[in-house]
Amino acid sequence: MIEITYLDAVKQERKMTFESYQAFEQSQQACLIGVADYYPVQKLTYNGHELDYQGTYGDVFFYLMKQDLTQYQN
Repeated sequence: MIEITYLDAVKQERKMTFESYQAFEQSQQACLIGVADYYPVQKLTYNGHELDYQGTYGDVFFYLMKQDLTQYQN
């Protein structure tokens, strides 16, 4: 499971949750979600493990592509 906590345009904290990496990847490639790429991410978790990510929502996909996520498999 992927959870992305970010601040929206009015600085209100929001959370997007995806059941799997594949679901997240599919949403990104199909542009299915209405979250602006420039929204700052406050917290990124993968299978309950908080990842050391600082950046925007739009860069989460590229960050995760470069990570070895096998160490966080349940």
